[in-house]
Amino acid sequence: MLRKAMRWPLGVAVGFLAFVGVAASATYFLREPANLGFLDYPTIVAVHVVLGAIYMVFAPFQFVRRIRSRHLGYHRRMGRVLVSVGMVVGVTALFMGLVIPFSGWMEGVLIVLFGSLFLFALIKGFLHVRAGRVARHREWMIRAFAIALAIATQRVIFIPSLFVVGDPTYGQIVMLSIAAWSAALVVHSSLAEVWIRLTRKRVVPTASRAETASEAMPGNR
Repeated sequence: MLRKAMRWPLGVAVGFLAFVGVAASATYFLREPANLGFLDYPTIVAVHVVLGAIYMVFAPFQFVRRIRSRHLGYHRRMGRVLVSVGMVVGVTALFMGLVIPFSGWMEGVLIVLFGSLFLFALIKGFLHVRAGRVARHREWMIRAFAIALAIATQRVIFIPSLFVVGDPTYGQIVMLSIAAWSAALVVHSSLAEVWIRLTRKRVVPTASRAETASEAMPGNR
């Protein structure tokens, strides 16, 4: 009952944040970037922005049960595409965090942390599904998507906070940015784990499984 009650608001929240992520990608091409370092590596940044938008648009549909059950072939093909897209997005994020962070090395550390966790979750999810462990695949893909979606939440936190402060100094901008990155990561990671545990299927061991496990114990050999 709780899971059903959460589906609608969760879907609305995910849709809104995905829209924020895509809108942020679009605005990159409509105005001068705030981070002047982007101008030194326009191709890398453009690839990151465009593929990030593609990931945000299509990844949410991978978690829709009706699509998975009715169009499994599409789900698998799009999954391979999104893993490839996500790998490029994650690697370019690492580059941007290490080479051209906007708010100095502290923000760079957080971006690298985001990118590393995203790539780790993405690779784990891919390896699990290749091994036929679909349930584990689903859980790691939820974690990867939650981390990616946290980028949009970071903007939702950071941009309004600038207006609250008024005329922020560079030091305040740095601290607000770091606080937004940290809050987004903590919130999304926590919510992802809660949702995974709420929706995880419990497997009750059968008699045969219990006997097999008992026979495998060292004392019973």
